[in-house]
Amino acid sequence: MTGILLATKSEAQFFLKHLAPVKKDGIFHYRGHLAGKNTALYLTRPGVAAKEQLRRFLRLYNFEKIIAGGACGNLTSELKHGDAVIVAEASYPGKKNLVLGTTGYRSVTVDHLVTDDRTKADLRAQTGADILDKETYIIAAIMAEKEFARLLFCAVRIVDDLPGEENYLLKEKLLRDITVTTPSGKPRWRDIWNFGIWDYFRVTLRRHAVAQAIYRAILAQVTAARD
Repeated sequence: MTGILLATKSEAQFFLKHLAPVKKDGIFHYRGHLAGKNTALYLTRPGVAAKEQLRRFLRLYNFEKIIAGGACGNLTSELKHGDAVIVAEASYPGKKNLVLGTTGYRSVTVDHLVTDDRTKADLRAQTGADILDKETYIIAAIMAEKEFARLLFCAVRIVDDLPGEENYLLKEKLLRDITVTTPSGKPRWRDIWNFGIWDYFRVTLRRHAVAQAIYRAILAQVTAARD
């Protein structure tokens, strides 16, 4: 069994076409087959909202590999939008770095959305990280616990926002804030009109492209996993 960890439904949209929602031992998740392999997907929510819930998910099945994925921000000129990044080292300000592999990039996990370039430059200088996100270090720390350390674990991220895109990030955050207040998780036409039709379609299409890249990158990892 392969486990996949993503933060949001937006990131998981292509997986949810192949996996069915289930509830086992009180843990809501998705199950099915990807590339012919038994797969379970759990949505951690941004920042891993409930760490003990994640641990309970990891206990549900006889997992052999856990793949954490999602979008990330870029802190270096070496990467471009849509690049798939394998995390080799996860960092968190003030905490000991966690080594995940021998080749790849370094990520820094933060507890809030970072939109301004000055803060990104500071994070790059302080940590040497290439990308930033809100989940990798937290998940990696749980996977390093004695109970789960036997499991193969990898983290793959898709570069979304780039330096100089502060306005886009603020728009994306505004749309996210709008959708979390609606029961369906989708904006109403009145919300779209107030948000701006062009901006709405620009953000939506970009989210779609990033989600598709996440799907391809994780599917490659699933294919490489043992049954």
